[in-house]
Amino acid sequence: MQSDDATPERRAAVEFLRLMLARLEAGSVELPAFPQVVIQVQDVLRNPNYSMQMIVRPISADPTLAARLLNMANSNAFNATGRVIIDLGVALTRLGAQKVYSVVLAHAIHDIRRIESLRSMARPLDELWADSVAVAHFCDALAKRLKLGMPDAFAAGLLHRVGHLYILVQLARLEESRRRIPLGKDLLDAWHPTIAKAVLKNWHVNAAVCEAVGMQSEVLALSSGAPTLTDVLIVGIRLASRMINSSDTSSLSSGGALARLNLSIEECRSLISDAEPEVRALARALRS
Repeated sequence: MQSDDATPERRAAVEFLRLMLARLEAGSVELPAFPQVVIQVQDVLRNPNYSMQMIVRPISADPTLAARLLNMANSNAFNATGRVIIDLGVALTRLGAQKVYSVVLAHAIHDIRRIESLRSMARPLDELWADSVAVAHFCDALAKRLKLGMPDAFAAGLLHRVGHLYILVQLARLEESRRRIPLGKDLLDAWHPTIAKAVLKNWHVNAAVCEAVGMQSEVLALSSGAPTLTDVLIVGIRLASRMINSSDTSSLSSGGALARLNLSIEECRSLISDAEPEVRALARALRS
């Protein structure tokens, strides 16, 4: 994170972000009230002896969320057999607990985007959402293709920009009170991974996901040993960037996380080529 205090405006922006992080680290997440289903699913997952049927109960009480998860389980990305599932319990079992929980959180985040005070930010929030869905797809596809056994890969991708969303929500609240903090892209980029990690910790998201999301900007960090979820997230972000912007030549530069995943440029291009229809289908499933 940057600490350049060159101007009063920048000092105010940095102080705004520092206070936000301090409140999060003290356990205070200041977002509009989440649906009760989020809290109920969290409570189930805290039980070491939970069953998928225990997760079905709160989700089935929210028809929109239940439809989203059924659509996702039947999408191209998760239904290789083509067999349509109509039973919610079977759909949740196909997806797995971590994917289900990440979609429950995404469902709540989707509702936040509709709040009146955020209408002026509709475009950046829509772009943020589209990027999150694309990165989630690539992280999941990487974990499957490379046989990494990382069930949290999809969740890491879907939630990796929740810090960005959180900062935008807090900025909107300030503007409602007629205060304005000029927050440039450089500060947003520098702070959103740390803010995201703190938010996800408060939501009791898996520690591996919290760590990967917090480290997503460490593209030059040296690492040895087996590939990590952080490596998968970094590469997922790069692949999504290249798919969305084909002129972004830096996204597929060799070395770093690509090398740690033993992933060639040709394999990256193949993943991108295969991804577009699946990402569109996944976006439709999560938006329905």
